[in-house]
Amino acid sequence: MSKLFCIFFLFLNTNIYAYSELYESDLYYLDENEVLLYKILNWWSIEDNKKSTEFCFNNIKVRSNKTLNLAYNKKTKILKIYLKEDFSDLISIFDNKNTNLKNEYINKKYFKNLKAQSIKKINNITLKNISAGEYKRINKIKNNIAFELEGKVAGLLAYNGKISFDKSGDFLRQCPQKPNEKFDIIFKILNMKTKEILVKYLSKNN
Repeated sequence: MSKLFCIFFLFLNTNIYAYSELYESDLYYLDENEVLLYKILNWWSIEDNKKSTEFCFNNIKVRSNKTLNLAYNKKTKILKIYLKEDFSDLISIFDNKNTNLKNEYINKKYFKNLKAQSIKKINNITLKNISAGEYKRINKIKNNIAFELEGKVAGLLAYNGKISFDKSGDFLRQCPQKPNEKFDIIFKILNMKTKEILVKYLSKNN
C-alpha cells in the first residue's frame, strides 16, 4: 500500500465517528475498515489521480444506520421492510438492466413459508407469505435489523460519480481488466444483535 494511500486512509478514519453520529448515514467499510466513501470518490475523480488503482478490486460493505420501517398487510401476508431514504447511495449496482439479486438464503427461524423472489432495488424489500406471528416477532426486533450490501470496486462511473460493483459501464476511472476476478454482489437483511442473516440475495460474477 502506497504512502499516499496510508496518509489518506488515516485522515478518513479521524473523522468517522463524528460523521456517523451526526448524520446517521449509511456506514461504509473498505476491507473491514470504516471509511467516508464520499471522500474517496472525490479524491479518485481528481485529474491528478486518474491513473490510480488504489481502490480497485477492494471489497466494500455498506450497512444501513437508521431504523428500518415495517409495513404489514395481514390479509395479503405481505411484509415490506424499507428505508424512506436511499440506501447505499454512493454505490451503483442496478445500472445494468440485466442485474437482479436472486434469493440465496432464507432463515427459517424467522420466515417458515417465505416465498423466494429476486429483487431489483435495495431500499424497499417485499417479503411474501409472512404470518402475523412472524411479523410481530420482526417488529419487536426492528431496531436491531439492518440492510447490508457487499461487492468489489470495478471503477468510478462517469455520469453519476458513484462506485460501480459491475465491471461494465461508462467509467471515469475503470479498474484494469482481470478475467478471473469475480464481482459477486451480496445483499442481506441482518439481525445486528445476534449477527444472524434473516434473508440473503446474490448476483454471481456480475
